[in-house]
Amino acid sequence: MNIYIQDEVLEFDNDPKITKQIFDAINEYLNKRELKFSHLIIDGISVYENIFTYFSDNINKMEKVEVVLQTITELVNETIITADNYINNAIPLITELAEEFYQQFNDKTWLKLNDLFEGIQWLIESLTQIDSIKNLNEIVNNYEVWNEYVQEVSKLSVIIPELEAVIIGKDVISIGDMLLYEITPAFESMSDKLGFLLPKMGANHVS
Repeated sequence: MNIYIQDEVLEFDNDPKITKQIFDAINEYLNKRELKFSHLIIDGISVYENIFTYFSDNINKMEKVEVVLQTITELVNETIITADNYINNAIPLITELAEEFYQQFNDKTWLKLNDLFEGIQWLIESLTQIDSIKNLNEIVNNYEVWNEYVQEVSKLSVIIPELEAVIIGKDVISIGDMLLYEITPAFESMSDKLGFLLPKMGANHVS
């Protein structure tokens, strides 16, 4: 069978035993080029769900497999979904982290704070990438709400240097205060905005 990805063709035997090998090869191709997977078209049939099972069950008679990539819209939507999941999971953890700084902090507390910094950095970077897309107003569900979300994320860019300053000074009470009264409200507001932007999405790999 021939597997078409962009302008390349991968050739494989029609053997059910190598289904995983085939999927690994496709995913390796996608990962190296930072491409996002949408679905497969197998001999003219679009397959969105239970792809591995369908592939394995029909591999003996397959001839042409097309790997369909995500559109810009799908990439934007996936980023919005990821940001929403991260923020909603992070909110209760930030509250717990603040309490640790108030009561009894340790090395793990500082590691958690570092993880939060990395998460915030990702939020800022992903927003910058999306906001630079042309015709973004035609992609997101609500462009006005998107701009409100941008403003909320921008607040983090102001808060972070201030938080870094109190970290350097090892002022643990101030760290707790900033987490609880500045970072948490910003995250809650961001979550509220993203609730109006959430779409339905595909996956970033074939499985």
